[in-house]
Amino acid sequence: MGNQKIVGYHGTFQTAVDNILEEGFKPKIRRNHWLGQGTYFYTEKKLAQWFITKNAKTDLEKKKITSSVAIIKATIEEEDTKVLDLDSTEGVDLFFKCVDEHQDTIQKFDFTEDEHINRCIILDLLTRLCDFNVVKKTFEARNHKPSYAKVNTGFFDRKVIPLNIHYKETQIRIQNQECIKSKEVEYPNEYKQPKRLHFNSQFLG
Repeated sequence: MGNQKIVGYHGTFQTAVDNILEEGFKPKIRRNHWLGQGTYFYTEKKLAQWFITKNAKTDLEKKKITSSVAIIKATIEEEDTKVLDLDSTEGVDLFFKCVDEHQDTIQKFDFTEDEHINRCIILDLLTRLCDFNVVKKTFEARNHKPSYAKVNTGFFDRKVIPLNIHYKETQIRIQNQECIKSKEVEYPNEYKQPKRLHFNSQFLG
């Protein structure tokens, strides 16, 4: 049995840094967390900075915080059996194997048309029943342009050249923070929205 090592980036505020370094993360519970309840990281520092910067402007509670943003770089190490990697064939196989084994329990829940809520319910359940602590998944922005992006790749596919190249963001969710072996603070430069690149139907000449 081996261990997996992952580096993740978590956006926060300067006022919370000391508390996080000394006492750990204190995640909030939301019913539509994309990978279940826990502490979230991006594999890209830029995305962690984008996320906390966006929240500082849109989240009602965070808008009240006047402190500058900071990034926590965490080294995560966990046993193979406790990592559910939904980017791998084996990980997806394992996920549905667990779903199959626990059908009777899963069927007791009320699911919705919202895939985030449904996935959150099932991953919270499997975290407990199958002893998963770290969940990793890459999400693709196929039908919209995320605000960190320069290009509307969906529009490009439809109007310019179909290429099927889209922005992706890999998220990591941790429940038990004992797998975080180190934390260090990085202070990014001020985040600036990317200048848009625009293509039209004349691109091909």
